[in-house]
Amino acid sequence: MQLEVRDEPSKALEHTVEMLRRLGSARSDIVCLPEQWYSKPLDNLDELNPLIDIAREYGMVVLSGAFYRSIDGSTYISCPVIGSDGSIIGEQFKMHPYGKENENVKPGDKLNIFKYNNDVRFGIAICHDVVFPEVARALVLNGVDIIFFPSKILNEGIEPWHIYVKARALENRIPCVAPNLCSDRFGGMSIIVDLKYDEALDIVTPEVVVAPWGEHVVISDIDIEASRRIRSIRMGELRRNYDVEV
Repeated sequence: MQLEVRDEPSKALEHTVEMLRRLGSARSDIVCLPEQWYSKPLDNLDELNPLIDIAREYGMVVLSGAFYRSIDGSTYISCPVIGSDGSIIGEQFKMHPYGKENENVKPGDKLNIFKYNNDVRFGIAICHDVVFPEVARALVLNGVDIIFFPSKILNEGIEPWHIYVKARALENRIPCVAPNLCSDRFGGMSIIVDLKYDEALDIVTPEVVVAPWGEHVVISDIDIEASRRIRSIRMGELRRNYDVEV
């Protein structure tokens, strides 16, 4: 879900709930919001109750974006995950704060794996985490089927951001979903990267959907079983040991 920046949190929440309702009516399974669409720190998870109600009503998983959260005296950037039953099934902290975030944000120290329908496993890497291939690789080696990257990318950063998302998808043979904010400063162009396998040529190519500028919803049907099959080949190649001489 590509959202416009709104300065008033209550208006942002009201508008986002309405958009989620539309996605629920379209029978969406998993919805991911961008980083910092809610323009204030998340003081209490109860603030997400309107999103929780929508998730429960339509039976869909909602990755609520990413927010500043104060926990035990430390500030994190957190993505709470709302299950299809309306429960908070966990949260992922940003592993690599970006720029000035390093002055007041504590990095996360573990990656969590979430489940949809007890079958599909997914992981979350927040914005700048996409730059570090080890994050995506760790998730893949632990069995995720899809990676979500809730993001907040400036206009000037869109081109390298797209390259990073495509690279994470191709090198790990995994679908990647990366929503962005849009405004005069933030460039939108949210991206979903799925994979297409040419068995005859043994070549995997990215199937990319990119949102236009402005508020937008990008919807994609992802064949989890197909990506599992092509990923199994790549994961077999990764089991090699490499000797390094210095």
